[in-house]
Amino acid sequence: FFCRLNSQPRQSAMLSLALSPLSLSGLAPRSAVSSSRVAAPQMVQSKSMPMMEAPEHLQGMVGNVDFDPLGLSSPNNIKWMREAELKHGRMSMLAITGVMVQSAGIHLPGNADISFANADWAMAPTTLPPAAWGQVLFFIGLAEGQTSAGLFDLWLGNTEKREPGNLGWGTQFLSKDKKAADKMRLKELKNGRLAMIGIISFITGHNLPGSVPALDSSF
Repeated sequence: FFCRLNSQPRQSAMLSLALSPLSLSGLAPRSAVSSSRVAAPQMVQSKSMPMMEAPEHLQGMVGNVDFDPLGLSSPNNIKWMREAELKHGRMSMLAITGVMVQSAGIHLPGNADISFANADWAMAPTTLPPAAWGQVLFFIGLAEGQTSAGLFDLWLGNTEKREPGNLGWGTQFLSKDKKAADKMRLKELKNGRLAMIGIISFITGHNLPGSVPALDSSF
C-alpha cells in the first residue's frame, strides 16, 4: 500500500517533466518558432523552357524569353551578346532581302566585267572580279571601323560609351516614350531572329534540295 502511494508522486513528476517542453514552446516568441519554418526560395521557371531556371541577368531586357540553355551569356557579357544578336539579325535581314531580289531578276547597275545573266544568288559571289571584291571588303572594314567605338566595353558590361546596337544613327526615329521605343526595338529583334532562321533555311534548302518544307528549289 505504501509502495503504491510513493509511486504515484514519482509518476506525476516524470509526466510533468515530459510535458514541460511542450508547455514552454507555447510561451516562446513567434519569431523564433517561425524562423525554423522559412521556405526555401522557389526556382523561377524559364518562359521558353519551363524545365529550366530563368537566367536572372536576362530579366528586364527587351525581347527576353529566358532562352539560354547552354549558359553562354553572363551578367558581364550579356551586352556584347545583345550587340551580336542585333548585328546578325540586321545582316540576315539584308541577306534574305538580297536573295529574294536576286532571285526575282532585279539587279543594281553593273559594268561590262560583271555578268548579271545568272540569277543564282549562291553563285553570285564567284562572278565578282577581284576589284569588286576589294570594294566590298573595303566597305565592310569601313563600316566595322566606324561602329567599333565602345565595342570592347560591351564585353565588360560597360554601356557608358553606347548601348548595344546603337550605331549613332536612326535613333531620331525612336519615340521619346520608353515603352513605345522598346516596342520598336522588340520588332527589330523579332524580325532579325526570323531573318536568321530564314537565311539559314534558304542556304540549307539550296544545298540540300527538299530538306526544308514549303521551300522549293527556285531559291
